[in-house]
Amino acid sequence: MLITKRITGLIRALVGDRFDRSPIRTVQEITNFVRTRSAYIAQTSLFGYLKTRMGTSFRRHFEDEEFSKIIHASASKLFVSCLADLTVFTVAIIARNGNLSRAALTDMATHCFQEAFQAGMADVADPPPESEVIDSFKNRIANTDWDAMASGEAAFGGSVGDLLRFAPVVDEFKDLDREIVRNSIRFRWRDVREQIRNRTDGLAIADDWNNRSDSIPPD
Repeated sequence: MLITKRITGLIRALVGDRFDRSPIRTVQEITNFVRTRSAYIAQTSLFGYLKTRMGTSFRRHFEDEEFSKIIHASASKLFVSCLADLTVFTVAIIARNGNLSRAALTDMATHCFQEAFQAGMADVADPPPESEVIDSFKNRIANTDWDAMASGEAAFGGSVGDLLRFAPVVDEFKDLDREIVRNSIRFRWRDVREQIRNRTDGLAIADDWNNRSDSIPPD
């Protein structure tokens, strides 16, 4: 089953990464991190919820061709939401330690988000329109309080709400499941945030960004 194999592949790919404590020092490394973690959170949260809600009939639903398309479309939308949240949080952590201007932070966030989105959607048959996705992200970060986004769960309101919004489940069940489902994705994000705080070398990433030809120089 394609969906199950996809989740299994993600889990296997991230088992070693979860225990990796090496510093993240480059823009490319942080872009790869936000992409892989966002994909993992989106798919395990969505598919886990659907499997729990469907019970023993989940395999039949997942193998149905038409419903499988709906699930993949929902997963793609949730990936974008997770990616936006995690990119904002990560750049906010870099902002605390990297001595970058607001313009540079905004440009870095847009670059990381766009690169991660393109890589994440490379094998998706019908991805969300890139121009709309990028414009929405740019609007989100236009007036972002980076310091506030580095604290607690402030940056993660989008994905927490969107898990229920995008899940192909009837509204009656969503209302019943709301608190449990929201808490499940919030719990998954905790370890990711901790890794970002512990592994991100803000000064090194800032230097790497400033050395790029497409970066905005600091004030």
